[in-house]
Amino acid sequence: MTILTTPVSLEKAAQLAEIPARVRAHVLVAVHHAGGGHVGGPLSCADMLVAFYFLILSIDPANPTWEARDRFILSKGHSTIGLYAVMAERGYFPVEELLTFDAIDSRLQGHPDMTRLPGLDMSSGSLGQGISPGIGMAFGARMRGMPFHTYVVIGDGESQEGQIWEAAFVAARYGLDNLTVVLDYNGLQQFG
Repeated sequence: MTILTTPVSLEKAAQLAEIPARVRAHVLVAVHHAGGGHVGGPLSCADMLVAFYFLILSIDPANPTWEARDRFILSKGHSTIGLYAVMAERGYFPVEELLTFDAIDSRLQGHPDMTRLPGLDMSSGSLGQGISPGIGMAFGARMRGMPFHTYVVIGDGESQEGQIWEAAFVAARYGLDNLTVVLDYNGLQQFG
């Protein structure tokens, strides 16, 4: 688990506190403009995504393929508009591009597509499959002596998938201390 070792000033904390509200507004505007999309999941993980992209991840929006960057996987891919909103706020692309969300020719598809948008480390959409590639990234970093950490955000609905638990056992088996999985326990499962 990553622990912030550098204190955050009160001024910086106040600035960061404003970002989740903007992210939530971006989510609502983009989904309304697109005429469809999920809002519950993206709204529930806005604070978490802001913390990752503004405090925890070692990243460089100007160099999204930097080899030593931390890796981030949004396993709950239906919440991607929240991720896009945070990435726009962090400077990966202009905020105005959020209005292209889910359009046929947009880089901002309804689920993350790493072949279309620089800065995404994994395409996702099928629930329960984010930890497995995270294990591969973490294991690969260890084997190559790379310093990066891999983070995966999963949803409570997908935590019922068998693959999640099999992946957790594998991560524990190999002692992957450079892999962190965070559960967004929002109780918003569509089917109970």
